[in-house]
Amino acid sequence: MSKKIFFLIVGIVFVVVSLSIFILFKKNVGGFDTLFVSQEDCTPFNLFVTKGDKEFSAKIVWETKGECMGFVQYGLNREDLDRVGMDFLNGYRSKKHEIVLDKLLTKEKYYYLINSDGKAFGNNGRPLELVLNNL
Repeated sequence: MSKKIFFLIVGIVFVVVSLSIFILFKKNVGGFDTLFVSQEDCTPFNLFVTKGDKEFSAKIVWETKGECMGFVQYGLNREDLDRVGMDFLNGYRSKKHEIVLDKLLTKEKYYYLINSDGKAFGNNGRPLELVLNNL
């Protein structure tokens, strides 16, 4: 295989993966239920929010009864959670989830939803709130 074809294939794969990630995480994952099977044992419990180990960071920790995929969507606007925090520590599916949100502004109010196997969890459907100075 020539180098040009190899780089063309790698470029196409990169674009497809990037677009897929963007589509999945752009909005409040309302359509996630069609991609993943929700489980009753993926409901978060033992939720703790603390300051992170690094300056300007927060740590969000929770557990689930089953091994579930978990991530956090967050942002400065309740209606547009434009950032994603992934659980890189515990792997793709786990019962324990730990998300570190970096580079937070200390006095700003952040809104976040915990996403567990395709279902968003907050306060009766609304995002939870976080202010780094209040932790």
